[in-house]
Amino acid sequence: MNLPQGPDLLIELDAYRNVRELRHLQTPAKGESGQSAKQAALAYLQDAGVHRHLLPINDDDWQHLERTINDDGPTRAGGFRFRWVAPRELKRNSTIETSIVWVQQTAPLAASDFVPDVLGGSIRLVVHHHGAIPLITSARSTTIENAQLSIAPEFIERTFRRRVLEPAWADFLPRDLTESLLAPLLGLSDDKAGIGDARLVAYRLRKRSAVYGGTLGVAVSATAFLSVAGEEIAHRVLLDPFENELLRKAPIASACAGYAFLSDPDSKTGAFELRPDTGADLLDPERDPVALLDLDHAPGGRRKLSGPRVQVLTPAALGADYDPPVQRPPFAFSARTNAFAAVSAYCHCDSMMLLVEQFGFTNADYFAKIRRPLVVEHRAKMLAGSGARDGRGINAYVTPFRSDPVGPPWDARMLFGLADFADTWRNPLGLVADVRFVWHEFCHVMILAATGSTEFDFAHSAGDALAAIMDDPSSRLVKLDDDACRGVTFPFVQLPLRRHDRKVEDGWGWNGTLYERPNPTYGLRDPAGYNAEQILSSTLFRLYCALGGDARRTNAAGVVEPDVERRRAAAYYCAYLIVSAIGSLGCVQTEPTSEASQFATALMEADVGTSEVDDDGTPRLGGMVHKVVRWAFEQQGLYQIASNSPRNEPGRPPAVDIYIDDGRAGGYGYSNSGWHALPGAVWVRPNPDAGTADTQPTPGQPNYVYVSLRNRGDDAAIAASVDVFAATDSHADTWQPQAGYWHKLPPNNAPQTAPSGGSYTFGPFEWTPQAGTRNALLVRTTVAGDRSNIDDDSPLRCATGPTPVEDLVRSDNNLGYREWRLP
Repeated sequence: MNLPQGPDLLIELDAYRNVRELRHLQTPAKGESGQSAKQAALAYLQDAGVHRHLLPINDDDWQHLERTINDDGPTRAGGFRFRWVAPRELKRNSTIETSIVWVQQTAPLAASDFVPDVLGGSIRLVVHHHGAIPLITSARSTTIENAQLSIAPEFIERTFRRRVLEPAWADFLPRDLTESLLAPLLGLSDDKAGIGDARLVAYRLRKRSAVYGGTLGVAVSATAFLSVAGEEIAHRVLLDPFENELLRKAPIASACAGYAFLSDPDSKTGAFELRPDTGADLLDPERDPVALLDLDHAPGGRRKLSGPRVQVLTPAALGADYDPPVQRPPFAFSARTNAFAAVSAYCHCDSMMLLVEQFGFTNADYFAKIRRPLVVEHRAKMLAGSGARDGRGINAYVTPFRSDPVGPPWDARMLFGLADFADTWRNPLGLVADVRFVWHEFCHVMILAATGSTEFDFAHSAGDALAAIMDDPSSRLVKLDDDACRGVTFPFVQLPLRRHDRKVEDGWGWNGTLYERPNPTYGLRDPAGYNAEQILSSTLFRLYCALGGDARRTNAAGVVEPDVERRRAAAYYCAYLIVSAIGSLGCVQTEPTSEASQFATALMEADVGTSEVDDDGTPRLGGMVHKVVRWAFEQQGLYQIASNSPRNEPGRPPAVDIYIDDGRAGGYGYSNSGWHALPGAVWVRPNPDAGTADTQPTPGQPNYVYVSLRNRGDDAAIAASVDVFAATDSHADTWQPQAGYWHKLPPNNAPQTAPSGGSYTFGPFEWTPQAGTRNALLVRTTVAGDRSNIDDDSPLRCATGPTPVEDLVRSDNNLGYREWRLP
C-alpha cells in the first residue's frame, strides 16, 4: 500500500507539531484485492508509521499488530504500545460500505506484564469498500506523545497489598476491589455500591506527582449508579487509587432515559440468590440503563410511556394510582414499584417490535391484523381468580378485546400481573419486569397476528423458546460445568417449573409418553399445554445450540469460557427463523397448526427462502441451516416410524442422508473440538494405491485424495457423487464460486451407491498442494433426495456466497473439510 504524496496528502498538526490527521479523500490508499479492513489498515500503518514516520507506530509495535491481527482477545503484551480494537462496520441496505478500524494505545508498565489502555489514545483509520479493493481515505491519531508509565513498587504495595499489578486488571477489576476503592470517595456503602465495568487505565498526568516517574498515571475507570434528586443515575467515574483523587464523576444522563432489567436478575448475577420476594435494596443494583425510544410528548417537556409501536395503557384498569408515569426523563424508579413495571412494559415490548423490524419485516404487514400501537397493561386485572378483581395475581395473558369496526380485527392486549405475593400493595414487583415472561407473551401476539389464535394447536407457543434463546448468550447462569442451571427457562420467577433441556428418553418427545396432543384441548396431565411447550422449547434450544449457542472459546488467560459473540449471532438467527415461521402460518380456519412437523417445515422454509439476515453488521446468508432444523426436531422424537404407542427415542433420519464424518456421525451438535473431517473420512495418499492410511501431503507433487461417503438414512443413496475442491491461504475461509477461491480437482466421481448404514469410498482425486502455505480441501457430496447446500445449480443464497466455509460445513453433513500447513 502506498500513501499519496502532497499536495494530495493533507497533514494536520497540533500545537506541538505532532501529526494528528492524514487526509486524502480523493486519492485513497488502495489495499490488495480481497483484504479485510484490518489487513488494509495494517498495511497503511506500516507505510505511514514504520516507513514514513507520520504516525507513532514503530517496527516492533507493527510486528505485534501483525501477529495478533486475527486474535479475538485484547492482545495486550508487555513492551508493545498498541493493540487492536474491534472494527465498526457501517452499512446501508445490508451492504458494508465503510469500516472504522482502531488500534488502541497502551502503556506497558516497566518491568511488568501490566499493560493498560491509554485513556482516549488511539489511531483511527477509515476503510471504504467499493468493490473487492479496500480504500483508506484518512487516519486520525489521538495518542499521547512520549507516553511513559512508571510506578514505584512501594506505592503499588501500599494501595493494593502486593508488589505488582495484575495484568488482568487492565480489562477487569474485581468487584470487591473496585468497591473498596470507590465507595468511600463516592459516599456509598461497600455492599450497596452499584458499580460495574471497572478496569485500570492509564491517563495523562496534569501535574507533577511523587507517585509516578513518567507522563502517565493509573486510574480506576468504572460506571456507578449515584443518587441525583432522589433517583439513581449512571455516572462515569475515574479515580486515581495511588493519589486517592477522584478525577471525574460525570452523569451519563443523555444516554439514559430509564431503568429496567435487560436480563432477569438471576441470569445477570449468575446465581439463584435473588427471588421475586427480594427487597429493592438488592434488586435495584441489577437494573440497567435503557433507551426508551420514540416516546410521545406531554406538556412541560414531559414524556409518556407510549409511542408508535407500543402504548402502556392509560388510564390503568386498576385506577389512577396505577397510571404509568408522565414526566421528564430519566424514568428511573426502584424495581419494586408500579412505575418500574410500566417502564419495563414499554422497554421490553417496544424492543421486541423493533426486533421484528430489524429482521426485515414491517410491523404494518406482520401485525396487520393487530391494532397498533400494541397495548400493554403493566398491572392488569387478571382474567380469572382473585386477581380479576384487584390485579393481585401472578400471571400474564394476551387476549383480544373489542376492536374498532373500521380498524384491524384484533385489539390485542398484553396483560401482566405480579411476580410474587411478598408485598402486593406498598412495594409490588410486576411480572413484566422479567423480560423472559415478556418474550413468552409477545410470542402469543405474533401467533394471534398470523393465525387468529393465541396458541398453536400442537403446543402452547414458542414463547418459552424465545425467552430461553434470547437470554442465553448474556446469562451468567451458563456455567461450563453445570448445564443444569442453563436449562431453567424462568430462573427468576418460576425457578423449578419449566425447562428447555428436556430429554426425549425421559418422555419429553413429540411421540413421547409426556406429550399429550390436543384433541382439541390438552388432557388432564397437561391442561395448559406447558409440557408440549417444553418439548418445543427443548427442540428449538437444541437448534440454537447447534448453530453456535454451545460455542466456547479460550480467553487470553487460557480459560475456556462461553463464546458470547457466536452465541448472540446464533440466538439472533434462531429468533429470526421463529418470527419468520410464525408469520408464514395461515389462519386456523384454513390451516390449523395441529402437528409439530408443520412448524418444523415452516422453520426450514424460512431459512431456505431467506436471502440475507444482517446481525449487527454481520450478514448470514439463507439456506444454510434447514438440515439442522430438521435434525433438531428429529432428536426430540419427531419423524418416528408410525406406531400406535409412544416412543421415548429420537426420530428417524431422512430416507437418504449421506455424510462426511467429522466426529458427529452425521449429526449437527456443536463441536468445540473442531469441525474438520476425520482422517478416516478424507485422507491423502502419496500414490493412487487405494490405501486407507492417512499420510502427510507432499507439496509440489501429485498427491491422491480418497473420500469415504457414509449414509445414515434408511434407503440406499443411489448414484451419489463426490467433488473435491482445493484452496490456499485465506481463500480457504470463504465459499464464493465466482471469486474462484476454490478450484475443483480432476474429476473421479462416477456415481456410486452408498447403502443404508454403510459407506462407499470415492477416489483417487489428484491434488498438488503448495509449499510454505495453508492448503485446504473441501469435499462436496450430493445425491437425489439429499443435495448439498452448495451444488452448482442450488437456488440457495449460501451457494453463491460469499459464505464462511466453517458455517457451511457445520450446517451441512454433505460437506467435509481438511487443511494442512505445509513447509
